[in-house]
Amino acid sequence: MNILLVDDQHVVREALAHALASQPGVAAVVQAGSAREALRAQELHRCQVAVIELCLADRSGTELIRELKAIAEVRVVVLSMHRDEFRVAEAMRAGADGYLSKQSRLADVMEALRTVVRGRTAVSPDVSAAMVRALQRRDAAGGDMVATLSERERQVLRFLAMGRSAKEVAALLSISVKTVETHRARLCAKVATHSVADLTRLAVRSGLVEA
Repeated sequence: MNILLVDDQHVVREALAHALASQPGVAAVVQAGSAREALRAQELHRCQVAVIELCLADRSGTELIRELKAIAEVRVVVLSMHRDEFRVAEAMRAGADGYLSKQSRLADVMEALRTVVRGRTAVSPDVSAAMVRALQRRDAAGGDMVATLSERERQVLRFLAMGRSAKEVAALLSISVKTVETHRARLCAKVATHSVADLTRLAVRSGLVEA
């Protein structure tokens, strides 16, 4: 696994880079102290996963998430001191695949990285509460959220809400299980949740499935 680590606090970044580089399965850790450096590094190294701090001097973290996603297939995990519902929801809407607070243990960070590389969403427990609050605030706007989904994402959402497994959805839509997992991860990111139960509630509210 090649990791792009983006944080403008040099001591924090270097300490974390050293810790990550010593973990099994990590081939390289590429460091960047700014959004500009991060984009240049990703163009050059094409890392599988990026770990970023939202607060950067030259650009917002949410902008960086979108730009990294536009370069190439890369999973993005936010590792930040901020865990309020606004920042969490904003980052997930921007395309983040995971969100951890800086109070997380190294083992938790590594588990999150392995999780997002597999196409799933990862959040630390102290961030989950913020995600739930953000989702609750947007309950009344469920239809609007569904309107932003692609047709394929709506199909996947509907079948998942009906209790179909990823394998069953793949067969029904004639796509691979990996593609279903990718769509599910994107759905979770767009609606700021990592729970199939929350996706089901959204599908029911929007009329995709019956209660």
